[in-house]
Amino acid sequence: MACQTIVSFLTADHRHCDEQLANFEALVQQRTWPAAQAAWRSFEQATRCHFDREEQVLFPAFERATGHAGGPTMVMRMEHEQMRALLGPLATAVAAHDERRCLDLSESLMLLIQQHNMKEEQVLYPMCDQVLGEPAAMCRQLEALRPDQG
Repeated sequence: MACQTIVSFLTADHRHCDEQLANFEALVQQRTWPAAQAAWRSFEQATRCHFDREEQVLFPAFERATGHAGGPTMVMRMEHEQMRALLGPLATAVAAHDERRCLDLSESLMLLIQQHNMKEEQVLYPMCDQVLGEPAAMCRQLEALRPDQG
């Protein structure tokens, strides 16, 4: 993926994860469990990779550039933890083929994701583009973390 800005790269990453979650939910509603389990694994892997991209690469670079370890990156890390807390119970519900629990938990997760992504896309990522300078180098570092590395 060609990277023009941090905003464009990570927003596209958000959309990829969103599409995978929607695909998972559709498969759960159809009760096609083997496909739903595969979709779940893909979503979880992509989401954890996205969190790693931010927590291991973007946030530390932003904190070094601004001299602030608190503020927006601290809030984003806390929200990542809230979302991670739903991944385990969701995986358990998928393994149990529990349609209602899967859909309830995925709906809660999607609400958290939507609120979180809006803050990143409208506030944090534009700030990163401003303070981190050349986005191509940052994008190469972000892209170097691949979902299949987990």
